Amino acid sequence: MSWQAGVFLAVLAIVLVTFLPSINSALKQAQQIAALNNEIDATRSEVEALREKNEDLKDPTHIARKAREEQYYVEKGKNAVIVTNQETSEDDDSDTVSPQRSQPWYLELLESIEEVGNSSNTTGTGQ
Repeated sequence: MSWQAGVFLAVLAIVLVTFLPSINSALKQAQQIAALNNEIDATRSEVEALREKNEDLKDPTHIARKAREEQYYVEKGKNAVIVTNQETSEDDDSDTVSPQRSQPWYLELLESIEEVGNSSNTTGTGQ
């Protein structure tokens, strides 16, 4: 190997050793910048969603609908009907389905009142 090739390889090694950490840190910074840009995009979409929700909360019809759906509020002069058992049998051809009771309604009511009384006594109301 000639001395010129040796000098060339030495200079090349010095250049690589000198600039390799800079290149490595530049690549890491580029990755960090890309991750931060993705985070910014996610935050912008979240802000946009919150703005839309804020606009919905300014709309009285949206508020009224949410109050009816989630809090069961009823407008003045209207009656509320809450259906708790919406299961129907598939072989039944009639439009109305009457539930089959295992005992008379007044006994079910009495049991329900007793259960409420028992649960209020066990919650420790301080009496």
